[in-house]
Amino acid sequence: MKTVLILGCGYVGRAVGLHELAQGNRILAVTRNKEMADELRSTGMDVFVGNVHEKAWYTFAENVDWSLNCVSAATPNLEGYLLSYVDGNRSFTEWMRRSGFSGSAIYTSSVSVYPDSGGSWIEEEDARASSERSELILESERVFLESNDLATKTVLRLGGIYGPDRSFLAKRIAKADGVLPGYGDYFLNLIRLEDIVGAIGAVFRSENAGGIFSVVDDVPILRENLVSELSARMKVPTPGFDPSLTGARGSRRMDGQRPANRRILNRKMKEVFDWQPAFPNAIEGMTSLVSS
Repeated sequence: MKTVLILGCGYVGRAVGLHELAQGNRILAVTRNKEMADELRSTGMDVFVGNVHEKAWYTFAENVDWSLNCVSAATPNLEGYLLSYVDGNRSFTEWMRRSGFSGSAIYTSSVSVYPDSGGSWIEEEDARASSERSELILESERVFLESNDLATKTVLRLGGIYGPDRSFLAKRIAKADGVLPGYGDYFLNLIRLEDIVGAIGAVFRSENAGGIFSVVDDVPILRENLVSELSARMKVPTPGFDPSLTGARGSRRMDGQRPANRRILNRKMKEVFDWQPAFPNAIEGMTSLVSS
């Protein structure tokens, strides 16, 4: 039995925790959400309610074999990014140093660190800050990777997350009334929840852990094409796009920029960890959620 520490145990962390519980492992979950804490306890996880960037959880996290920081931003503004991601990883690595943690540690970062490439393919080494938020995310990766401790550290840059209970695009299409906010002429790099869980499990169980990896599906797709395909399968009219409408999200949009247009390779993740996404393209992955 392994003891797995999950910091920021929300949508992704809960799924990882349930998977590892099913494997016979013990889960130590840290969340700032009291309602989520009650739900996690009901599944058999040990839970601490508090913030990752603080130190109160340190004594809760003892005898840990594997650790995961998958915290989300406390708020969508720059202060929230700094607090949760940069300060959160400072706290995470300070815990590693104090506790002498020498196991496998994972930080789930974001593909928002990749710049616009005009739709061409890019890889891990192409990361470059193109907004204030992406600079903070890159800084959080540096804090995590460059700390002085004994852990084996892996950064997983996650694509746009969808999955059970998170079908945002399908819901927007159903309520679009002919138009969606934002643009349609850029590639989406997505990943379904179950494949994130599989990627994290593969890293924990691998002797090749360490480094930076993109976790996205096999088929980047233009947003307009995904909307068209989903609309057809949902049997609703295909909406158009209006960049002037509010409601579009993303770090670049919040900084007043167009969404980045790039296709992100998952080759390194697949080769190093023998990982294969069970949902290799978003059309099939999302359709199964809508029709279930």
